[in-house]
Amino acid sequence: MGRVAEIIAISFTTVCAVAIVFMIVVVRSTRGGRDDAAVDEERLRRTEKTWFVAVVVMLAAFVFATIFFTPYGRTAAANAQVLDVQAQQFAWILPPKPVVAGRQVEFVLTSKDVVHAFAVYSPSGTLLFQAQVTPGATTDYEYTFSKPGVYRVVCLEYCGSGHTQMFTTLTVRA
Repeated sequence: MGRVAEIIAISFTTVCAVAIVFMIVVVRSTRGGRDDAAVDEERLRRTEKTWFVAVVVMLAAFVFATIFFTPYGRTAAANAQVLDVQAQQFAWILPPKPVVAGRQVEFVLTSKDVVHAFAVYSPSGTLLFQAQVTPGATTDYEYTFSKPGVYRVVCLEYCGSGHTQMFTTLTVRA
């Protein structure tokens, strides 16, 4: 398991444990008392404020814990390789220029006809990433190939009768 996967697993376990404790506290605090007991309004106000603060703190903690994994807003590196890729039924049109391992690649993805899904698989068959490609819009995706090799590019969005033949290769050099 990679470092990021470990961080995510630990964070998820922690969030689940906190949520379980939170639910137990809520259940215990909302159990009714005696019907003839007088209502302590001041205590109810303090409890309500405490719950409000607890929820705000938890939401802030969740945002802080996950904000670093958000991929949006990143920009391509200054020395990024730009690769204009066009999708059409039933082919990927990639420029013949070489891609160098270890340098960020900015994929500029467009579709001529229908929705496609640009998916890149490693030489061993592991899905590296996938991006939706829609007609009339440009999708930018940045990725850095760590190793040279021949990578398989596949469409993962059903785009018509020739969908199963919509694949090509991308060669990454050292």
